[in-house]
Amino acid sequence: MSSTPSPVSVPSPALVAASPFLKTALTALKTAVNTTLTGDPMQIPLRAGPALTIFLSQLALLDPSLASAEVGVVNTDLGSKIDGLIAKLP
Repeated sequence: MSSTPSPVSVPSPALVAASPFLKTALTALKTAVNTTLTGDPMQIPLRAGPALTIFLSQLALLDPSLASAEVGVVNTDLGSKIDGLIAKLP
């Protein structure tokens, strides 16, 4: 019985560009959940609102970095597709 190596999947360039944003966003989400659920369970409703507000503010601060990373990927992708169309023309 021979084993064939499984093909290695290559992540999309958009996912690679967004990876730092996603890691930071997930870390911020983890912090918000921990802040909300740590301590007296009766105070969860009191902590949930501020934790959510801080989390959403952190996401808003990350938006420009995500946008600038994705613009490069989109620009490269569109450029190669346009070059492909130009090459097909007689």
